[in-house]
Parts: sequence; C-alpha cells; structure tokens
Amino acid sequence: MRNPYQRKANTTSGQKGPVSVQSQYQNFVETIVSQAKVYALYQDGWALCATPTGQASLAVWQSKGLAQLLIKDNWANYHVEEIELIPFLEKMIPFIRANGKILSINLTPEGQNILISGDKFILDLKRYLYQLQLSQPEVFNDPRIPHPRKLRMTVFKAHYKDE
Repeated sequence: MRNPYQRKANTTSGQKGPVSVQSQYQNFVETIVSQAKVYALYQDGWALCATPTGQASLAVWQSKGLAQLLIKDNWANYHVEEIELIPFLEKMIPFIRANGKILSINLTPEGQNILISGDKFILDLKRYLYQLQLSQPEVFNDPRIPHPRKLRMTVFKAHYKDE
C-alpha cells in the first residue's frame, strides 16, 4: 500500500528527477537579483561553515526561510540578516576573495549546499546581468540592481585598493 502522506520530490516542468546543481545555482542568481538582496546569519560576525576540505566559506541564502532553518546547534544564537545586493557585492565579496574564503549557497540542515568562489560568482552574476540588460532593460531603473559595467569597477576596485 502506498503512503498517501509521502511528498513527491520537486521537479522542473517536464524534467524527471532532482533539480541539477547548475539550475539551483542559476535560480539563486536570478532570485537575489530580482529581490536585490541575500540573507546570512549574524552574531558578532557572519556565520561561516567549512567545506569538506576544511576551507572556510560564508553561508548565504536566497530567502529568509531557508536561512532560519539553520538557526540551531552551533548557530542557535544567530539571527537572519538581510543584506542588500550592492553592499554584498561591494563589501562582502571582495572580503571573501581577499581572505581566501568561498560562498556556501543555500546550505540546508542536511549539509547540502553549492560552493563557489567569489571570482566565479561575480563572473556568473555579470553574465546574468548582461542578459537581463538585453531582455529587460527596465529592470535597471531600480537603483538596488547593479549595472553589469559598474559591477566590475566597484567590486574589483575594492579588492585592489589595498595593494
């Protein structure tokens, strides 16, 4: 007999099986641009986690609800902080790049996440913003959405300023 309460796994339209890591990552980029913010956990500093190789990574989420799932155990005293997209790109990304850290995207309670370097994240974000500029230029009327050309100047200027 089948369990009537068992949930089916989410699938994209017409696609069988779990959603690919690449499509999850693309969804993350699209979501943070459309809402012009990301979420992280904070308590006297940002919540860091470690990769399987031991490298420190900054945990960020595309929604407050996903971030709240991790407020337990070692992070029980943390709270969810909303970070506007432009300050995230201008301050946090250069910091993680300069300190050899990476991003841990949408970490789940089970330990699943997407790990990506700051450099690759910036390149992928710029690529998406250029596509968006061609297809929906009106999006850039919102001052919270970074222009792809200015992104290079603001993010990389902050990184090379100390050298």
